[in-house]
Parts: sequence; structure tokens; C-alpha cells
Amino acid sequence: MKHLYTIILILLILSCESRFTPKPLGYLRIDLDEKKDSVFTLEQCPFTFNAPNYFDLEYNNKNKCWINLKYSKHRATIHLTYKQINGDLVNLLEESRNMVYKHTVKADAINEKKYLNDINNSYGTLYDIHGQTASSVQFYITDSVYHFIRGALYFEVNPNQDSLKPIINYLRKDIINIMESVHWEENNFLTIKNTDT
Repeated sequence: MKHLYTIILILLILSCESRFTPKPLGYLRIDLDEKKDSVFTLEQCPFTFNAPNYFDLEYNNKNKCWINLKYSKHRATIHLTYKQINGDLVNLLEESRNMVYKHTVKADAINEKKYLNDINNSYGTLYDIHGQTASSVQFYITDSVYHFIRGALYFEVNPNQDSLKPIINYLRKDIINIMESVHWEENNFLTIKNTDT
């Protein structure tokens, strides 16, 4: 019995030399889908664009040209709203900018990147919103005469930039793809549409 106490005492003394270090908190592994572009042609809307086929298209009941591109796997949605320009481009630009800068309360920084494509007749701005905000990426794209599209990326989870960053970066590339591939329908579409209403 004496030897048992001696062995236990030796083990306790030896075990006290090394210190226990707990593992830091981590995040789940995120599996992202392979990107395969599809052309999104929308009913009754004067534009098309390319986006990966993992998005589900959902129309707004009130306005068919207000759509949601849902990425259910990661509970993300890119909201797109289309408006026809009726001499109010300045108001649409200001409204879009105000929607972005409402996030300044929680944002650490907001970066703007201008976009110009003379071939597609498209011009816009991409906003990267950094910090614990509800939306991390927003944008608008327009032909500056007839068409205006505003977009915003939202998640159906509490914002945590550390865990969402890989998905935000992944979907940001899709947003840039949408901006670069927007193709406006001929302007006679608008004339026909206006005479029907």
C-alpha cells in the first residue's frame, strides 16, 4: 500500500510540470459550391444577367422586376430591385447611397469602387461595408438613361464578419459578375411597356 501512495505522488508531481492549454474557439468548415454560370432572363423585365446556377430565383409579388437570388445552403440572399428611370436618376442614386450609409452606425469602413462598361452601356458603384453590419456588399448598376438596378447582400443570421467572411468574399465575386454581365433590353421594350399601362 505504501508503494501505491508513492507511485501516485510521483505521478502527481510529474503531471504538474506540463501546463494545459485549451484550444481556441473555431468556426465550422464551409463548403462552397462550384461556380457554373447561367443566364437569368426575367419575365417582363428589360434586362438579363449571368449568375451561378446555385441561386434560386424568387420574384416579389408586388413588382416582378424586384427579385431575390437565394443561396439557401448558406442562408444568403442578393436582393435586386429594378426601377425605370423617369428623369429621376439623381434621386435614385441618392436613395441608393443613403441605403448604404445607413450602416455607418455599425460599420468600421465603407469602400466604394466605381464600375464603367461602355460596351454594355453600364455604370455603377460597388460598396464594401466592413464591420458587424446587416449587409456587407451593396451596389447599383444603370445605363443612366432608362434602367436602374440596386442590389444588396443579406444573410438570415446574426452578422459575424469572422465566420461569414469566406461566404461574403465568395458571393462578392457573383455580385461583380452580375454587374459585369447585365445586358439591357432594347429601349423599344420600354416604349411598348409604357403604352400598355
